[in-house]
Amino acid sequence: MSESHSEHRPKRPGPDVDYRPTSRDYFYLMKFRVTKILLISSLYDAFTLEEEGLLMEQISSEYRDLALSSPPQVVRVSTGKEALEELRHGRYDLVITMSQVVDVDPCEFCAEACTLQPDVPVVLLAAGPEEIPVFSSFEDRKGIDKIFYWTGDSALFLAITKYIEDKANITADSRLGTVKAILVIEDSPMDYSTFLPVLYTEVMRQTQALIADGLNEQEKWFRKKSRPKILLAESFDEARVLYEQYKKSLLGIITDVTYPRHGKVEQDAGFQFIEEVVDEDLPILVQSHQNEHRQRAERLGVSFREKNAETVTQGMRSFLKQHLGFGDFVFRRPDGTEVARVSEISEFLDFMQHVPLESIRYHGHKNDFSRWLLARGETTLALELKPKKVSDFKHDGEMREYLVEAIRKSQREKRLGIITDFSQETFEFEEAFNRLGGGSLGGKGRGLAFLGQLLHHSNVGKDFEDCTVRLPSTLALGTDIFDAFMASNELYDYVAGNPPDPELSTRFSAANLPEDVRESLGVFLKHTHHPLAVRSSSLLEDSQSQPFAGVYATYMLPNNCEDEALRLDQLCQAVKLVFASTFSERARAYTQSVVPGAEEKMAVLIQKLVGGHYGTRFYPIYSGVGQSANFYPVSPLERDDGIVSAALGLGRIVVEGGKVLSFSPAHPGILPGLTTPEEIAEGTQNYFYALDLEKKIFDLRDGEETTLKVLQVSEAEGDGTLRYVASTFDPVDNRLRDGVDSRGPKIVTFAGIRKYDMLPFCELISELMAMGEKGMGRPVEIEFAGALAADGTPEFYVLQIRPLVTLRERQQVVIDRTDLENALILAGDALGNGILEGIEDIVMVSPGTFEPTRTIEIAAEVREFNRSLDKIPYILIGPGRWGTRDRFAGIPVQWHEISWARAVVETALEGFSLSPSQGTHFFHNITSLGILYLAVPHGSDENFIRWEEFERAEVVSAGKYVKHLRLPGPLAVKVDGHSGNAVVFRQ
Repeated sequence: MSESHSEHRPKRPGPDVDYRPTSRDYFYLMKFRVTKILLISSLYDAFTLEEEGLLMEQISSEYRDLALSSPPQVVRVSTGKEALEELRHGRYDLVITMSQVVDVDPCEFCAEACTLQPDVPVVLLAAGPEEIPVFSSFEDRKGIDKIFYWTGDSALFLAITKYIEDKANITADSRLGTVKAILVIEDSPMDYSTFLPVLYTEVMRQTQALIADGLNEQEKWFRKKSRPKILLAESFDEARVLYEQYKKSLLGIITDVTYPRHGKVEQDAGFQFIEEVVDEDLPILVQSHQNEHRQRAERLGVSFREKNAETVTQGMRSFLKQHLGFGDFVFRRPDGTEVARVSEISEFLDFMQHVPLESIRYHGHKNDFSRWLLARGETTLALELKPKKVSDFKHDGEMREYLVEAIRKSQREKRLGIITDFSQETFEFEEAFNRLGGGSLGGKGRGLAFLGQLLHHSNVGKDFEDCTVRLPSTLALGTDIFDAFMASNELYDYVAGNPPDPELSTRFSAANLPEDVRESLGVFLKHTHHPLAVRSSSLLEDSQSQPFAGVYATYMLPNNCEDEALRLDQLCQAVKLVFASTFSERARAYTQSVVPGAEEKMAVLIQKLVGGHYGTRFYPIYSGVGQSANFYPVSPLERDDGIVSAALGLGRIVVEGGKVLSFSPAHPGILPGLTTPEEIAEGTQNYFYALDLEKKIFDLRDGEETTLKVLQVSEAEGDGTLRYVASTFDPVDNRLRDGVDSRGPKIVTFAGIRKYDMLPFCELISELMAMGEKGMGRPVEIEFAGALAADGTPEFYVLQIRPLVTLRERQQVVIDRTDLENALILAGDALGNGILEGIEDIVMVSPGTFEPTRTIEIAAEVREFNRSLDKIPYILIGPGRWGTRDRFAGIPVQWHEISWARAVVETALEGFSLSPSQGTHFFHNITSLGILYLAVPHGSDENFIRWEEFERAEVVSAGKYVKHLRLPGPLAVKVDGHSGNAVVFRQ
């Protein structure tokens, strides 16, 4: 990484010489560039980082602005062995390895990589927060230059590249005095991975926004190259070295409070650094998760940001604008009174000639003029003003004259225009994936785009010629639209107060989308009158380690109103309410449990709804969820066979945990847990969702189901859809007859699809899941829907794909005899892998108080106990399916209502026996968080729960149905992910 250019670089004179940089000097800035990157990752990780287009778009834009020929070349390999071979034969500027290298330990790989190319920086990208502690100590890094945590934001990749370049160039570039730096002190990879992309993006955005109009391309290039660099230190001692070396170039400091000093973590290291080391008049921002540090920061006269309380973007943007000169210049009197506020150089010059002289003297003492001009690319002018002191002038009037004359030299510089990437004239929607606005597509959009690539390069179309396999036509609204919407309506401060959901919906509905976005959506609606689904696609949604499945909103629109303006209003309201769901109660609870303090942004997918018109309703013949890993295999099923949960109608019933049919496409004749006709009739779907086409006027604030109909299965008989999915129950012979021609109740068994291939399904879904698993490098979950085209051709649509976070099998769990002797719960159908110790609290719905008809009231009590146990982990125990929307199948809690549960136990009671949860958003989120999940059947000799032990426990508090218990001594939970066995026992 150490490239020497000293023989070509002009020598800077000594510190006493009045040196001003020339155009020739700027050519030597940023001499080291990352031009070739070696990336070790799975195919899906590569797509997320490299292929989505967002990363390349950002880097390409940066390179175009700098008049460079091309962005970095990224060479991807899948294994450590391949990577080492590349390093033996080719030169790389940067190596980035995901933590999930399949054939070698990441630390061992990094150490060996450094022996092959000692100067190449090696960055480890961890896929989940649980992987960070393994590598975070300095002693264990073994050749790793820096560890980052992949948040799903493609800007992180750009930040890593720029960080490596800044680190390599700062020494040489700072000698000219034209390049400034921001010192960041932070030892948490999760935290700096969250705000460094924001900081880099904001610095680049502000730098670009502040370049004056009318500059020639060469001057623009020079100024872009002199943007502030960012220095990152992870300890007090490292920060001290960087400060002493570059303090004359520092624009400001951003520091955490707690980090190591002399190898030992100091609780107030940040304040020690400010008090003991900093000897310049620099803007400083103190960041901490603990608001109690605010008072000390204020006493020191520095800024403070609570990491959990405000968004990263707003915090960084505020600091850059208010303290580093990127915002308005505010003329003040010595007592702090505001005199005037300007945003442009021309305004600055006008006011400079009229503001009180005492204001000019005040800002001259603080060097505010130089700092503000430097942020605007006025490097030469800023360097000319900086050494000037108030005492150099005979009087304040002379100082004013000098400043005005100096600024007039730069008055001819103008701002550059803005380029948009959306053309209304060329807009097409049919069978397309279109994009409106910049920024990220979000996790769901990214997954859908990746799936489109997989389908394009696969043989699925050739293998299933009699069936059309495709994605739904999609218009994606990038996260830049969300940013603009939030800012223009001043919503960031509003959501910081955590308003209740009804108020949130009302406020967002009343807000205005940017006018150009609304106009574009109007053009879009002119191209389709088909029913639409408006879906969330946040940054964190459907990522590798925290899928956020079902946390945000989805709205279905009939899109058939005769009033074109009202139809547009309905679509705009749906988009705004999806934005609002970013800050809903359940979203806030989930985010705080998974990635506290993370920056969340929302993209939106507008898709043609899959289905057919049946009178006044619209719905698909089938929809559902397929998982390539089966968490609860029943012999002869295997875990790798996969499992499908499918239903008649819209998939809402599936993802919300209603009673639907589950089967393995590898063994379609077996219905797990259902053997007799009575069990099948009782345990499968009895209602379905359809879009209500008669609902032409509605208010989506009434809920996501506002435009939907809930219908009994029998009501679909006249639509002709049951012939594919239903059987007939013959009560006389007590048997199920395939098809719907005979008399009797119709039961959704999918016999026509499972047994007779009336529509291509089992082989097709198996191939798609295998393709997705291979592409993502891990088990996947696919949402799908099927319908018939106008000519009767079967259509299979893949609605989305997400990684299915399964076992983190780093820890081998052994359940020994002692554990079994002290067991209170023993289960053979468990999900997860790991050990949970020291749990003292239990929230339980006992058999004696459980009433199947009172599950809504029970869920409300559980919610109150969860709220009272704020941040206290507990075990949740109760009958039926947790998280179902079918109130008669279990307790219909939502995720945020049990957010502090760390182990969940589903039990079956006599007369209330259900198969374990499968395929729900709720269940998916539980598993992705690593929460241990146990299912205990009724009447089993090998599995049990000792209710009597829990009934004898101390009752901390109790409701009518739910108790908060505490047993004498802590409990432990062990789950062996390989066998599915689990035990809860006294420690």
